[in-house]
Amino acid sequence: MKIIVVGSGAIGSLYGAFLSRLEDTEVILVGRNPHVSAIQSRGLKIKGILGDHVFKLKAIKYASEVEKVDLVIVTTKTYDTLTAAKSAKHLIKAGASVLLIQNGLGTEELVAKALNTTKVLRATTCMGALRTSPGVVTATGCGLTEIGSRYPENYELVEKLTKMMKHVGFDVRSSENIEGVVWTKTLVNCGINPVGALTGLSNGDVYKNKALRGLIVKLVEEAVQVVDALGIELTTEDPVRYALGTAKATGDNINSMLQDLQAGKRTEIDAITGEVIRLAKLYGIETPSSEAVYALVKALESKYLKEGKKLAETDILPIDDLVEAITG
Repeated sequence: MKIIVVGSGAIGSLYGAFLSRLEDTEVILVGRNPHVSAIQSRGLKIKGILGDHVFKLKAIKYASEVEKVDLVIVTTKTYDTLTAAKSAKHLIKAGASVLLIQNGLGTEELVAKALNTTKVLRATTCMGALRTSPGVVTATGCGLTEIGSRYPENYELVEKLTKMMKHVGFDVRSSENIEGVVWTKTLVNCGINPVGALTGLSNGDVYKNKALRGLIVKLVEEAVQVVDALGIELTTEDPVRYALGTAKATGDNINSMLQDLQAGKRTEIDAITGEVIRLAKLYGIETPSSEAVYALVKALESKYLKEGKKLAETDILPIDDLVEAITG
């Protein structure tokens, strides 16, 4: 199988590297300099809890440099999904399937509609990884990856990819309810990510604070109302308990939304909390806590994108003021 990974940051590089170990499998990474140039000259180094490895992979800057592949894996931030998929449009038009490994909601439909294809698969992952320097990725956490598709004709490929990823050491399972999988993870992200981003706290420190735990509960409960209105079957019977348990179990993690603000980058709040708010309005559901954290994160995001700065300690909101502002 020939695979191209578009958006080869930390997670894309991690999956691409280990999949390249398979026989009869060629993996090409598409990313940006200086990451690409470092891989070209020294190879891709994987460090951390998966051990120390060096992978000799082809790395390029543009998908247009490749003529034909079997699979396009997209691991960009949600707001870059369409741009990434369209960059590989010629490959998809030639018959390639697309696997989206991302947070957030709605990207499968966007890609399917924009590229006129139903060969779209979706995955969620609890793997943790950071690009610590050009050409170097540090694996920080091992967790479940789930793969599925809204389109039944893709189930054979779903099972094949599941076996491939298991073979190279990932914890992977296929799902016939990928919508429920995506929503279950989104509920966790709705609860934990904005709270961590606004307070500058790790998941564990958020969990240890009673007031912040209460805020997580409110955010998840609002999102659950949307899930119920949509008739989606979650993969947990108690989403609030699941979100809190995730925060506790991943105590050392700095969530991706906080990482983005710390790096002065755009967050994925629109595809997470923003999408919950949008859908809630369609069903007449009130989401005051979600709307409050959304507005606060967007304000911080706008400030740092405009000024080209990173989140500073002095910009973090005091916990009591944050909770009072959101819960009234």
